[in-house]
Amino acid sequence: MRATSGAILVAAGTFLIVGAVATPLVVAPALVKVPLDQSSVTISTAQNATVLDFGTLSERSGVNLTAHRAVRGDVKDGNADRAVFNVGVRVIDDAKKEITLSTDRVALDRRTAMAVACCAEDINGAPFKHEGLTYTFPFGTEKKTYQYFDNTARKAYPAKYVSTEKLQGLTVYKFEMTVEPVQISEIKVPGSLLGSTEQVVNAGRYYANTRTLWVEPDSGVIVKGQEKQLQTLRDPAGADKIKIIDADLAFTEDTQKQQAKAAKDARGQINLLTTVVPIVLGLLGLALVLFGVYLVVRAARRKPEAALVETDDRPTADVPSQRSSEPVEDSTEPAGGRHAAERSEP
Repeated sequence: MRATSGAILVAAGTFLIVGAVATPLVVAPALVKVPLDQSSVTISTAQNATVLDFGTLSERSGVNLTAHRAVRGDVKDGNADRAVFNVGVRVIDDAKKEITLSTDRVALDRRTAMAVACCAEDINGAPFKHEGLTYTFPFGTEKKTYQYFDNTARKAYPAKYVSTEKLQGLTVYKFEMTVEPVQISEIKVPGSLLGSTEQVVNAGRYYANTRTLWVEPDSGVIVKGQEKQLQTLRDPAGADKIKIIDADLAFTEDTQKQQAKAAKDARGQINLLTTVVPIVLGLLGLALVLFGVYLVVRAARRKPEAALVETDDRPTADVPSQRSSEPVEDSTEPAGGRHAAERSEP
C-alpha cells in the first residue's frame, strides 16, 4: 500500500515540477497581454503656452492648457492576439475653450504592442495605417531604440533609450524622440497674416515635437509623458510667421501616480506568473517526489524482512502436525511391552 501511495506522490510531484517549468514558458506568455478592455484617462498640462486664436487670427501668449486623453478598448474587435483602441485627445485652455481635438483608432499586438493593420484603423476619421508602438511599450521593454508612432506627423520616429531613472517609486527607462519640422497640411489665410500683399495665400502648417517617455520596463506602462510641441504657419519662402501652438505638455502628478499604480499592478501579475507560482509549484513538487521515493524505498526494504520472518516460523508451526500422525507409546506400560504383561497374568 505504501509503495502505491509513494508512486502516486512521485507522479503528482513530477506533474507539479513540469507545471513549474511550463508556467513562465507557456502559461505566462498566454496570459500576460495588453488587456482588451483597456480604459484610462491621462491628463497633461502646459503653462505659459502660445496658441493661435483662429477667430481673430492673432496669437495668444501666457495661456495655460490642459490635454485630456481617453483610451478605450474595443473588446468586440479584439481577440487573443490583438487589442483595438479608440482614443480621443482634447486640448482646452483655462476658459474651457477648445484648442485642438483629435481622434485615433489603432490595433496593436497584445504581446509586442506593435501596431497591426486591422479593424478599420483611422486618424480623425480618415483611414490610415499605423506603424511602430502606440500608447504603450512592450512587456519586458529593453534599453534600445523603438519606433514610436506620432499621430500628428502620421509617421513612426525612433524613440531612443537615454537613461534609467527613479520615478514614483519605480525604476523607469527614459526614451526620447524628435520630430523635425514637417508640413502636415496647407491652409488658406489672409495674405496680411504672412506679410503678403495678396488678399489670400496658401500657408504651410508645420509641426515639430520633442517627446520624452518614462517607461516601467516590466509592464511597458508609460508612467510619464512629455511633449515640447510647436506648430507654425510658414510663408511661401519657408519662414515661420505665426505660431498655432507652442507648448510644453507633461503628465500631471496625479496622472503619474495613476500610471505608476497601473504599472505596479501589471508587474505584480507578471511576477506572480513568472516567479512566485513556478517557485511554489517547484518546491511542492520536489517535496512530493522525495516523500514518494522514500515511501517506495521503505516498502521495498520491508518485503525481504517479512519473507525472512515467515521462513523462520514455518518449521515450528509444522511440528505438531507431524507428530500427531505418528503412534504414541503409553508410558505406563511395564518394561518388556504388552506381551510381558500378558505372561505375568495368572
